Amino acid sequence: MLRIIIFLLFSLFIYTGCSVKYQNVDNSINNSQKLDEKISLKKERDLITANNIILSLKPKCESGDNETCNDIGVVFENMQDYKNAFLYYKRACDSGVEHSCANLGMLYEKGLGVSKDPQKTIQIYTQSCNNSGALSCYNLANVYRKGEIVAQDYKAALNAYINACELQDMASCANIGSMYELGLGVQKDEVKAYGIYRVACFRGFNKSCSHMKRLEKKLKVD
Repeated sequence: MLRIIIFLLFSLFIYTGCSVKYQNVDNSINNSQKLDEKISLKKERDLITANNIILSLKPKCESGDNETCNDIGVVFENMQDYKNAFLYYKRACDSGVEHSCANLGMLYEKGLGVSKDPQKTIQIYTQSCNNSGALSCYNLANVYRKGEIVAQDYKAALNAYINACELQDMASCANIGSMYELGLGVQKDEVKAYGIYRVACFRGFNKSCSHMKRLEKKLKVD
């Protein structure tokens, strides 16, 4: 635990909607129909674009570029074609692309394209985290912290955040700060929390800045 505190202190976490007022019911219906047509056309164009991207990427994937296989998985996931996303994430993960393992674990965690499998989720995240997969460490920490698919375990969550933070994942560093601030899996220490938030903020994780400023005011830091 000491190693991460030293590391942190010395190396100084909408959709936007549009509302339109229609003048009468007929205009509302007509405009709504036009909007549905535009959405349908956009989806069709997006699908064509996505398929073209996949076709352009497949040769590189087939030639052994496993990062590209992961990219294809991402395109399929965005298309909500989770079964094909699973196939490409697994292929890339099996070839050592750690962020693809994190993506694969997420499919098992949420039951997308495969049956929801908590045990498999933990297995994939843990193995990838042990192989320096920062995103898998972060996902593993969130699984233990939320306690939705496994028993809640704050200490395990903290350790996984630490591993991810040491791999330069600033969101995980900020989450360590929140664990100290709230006393989850560790003795509550707002001073340490402030220092950790500060590091994550200065390293570009903007969501940590508001937490830093809040504690700065509370602790009356000069």
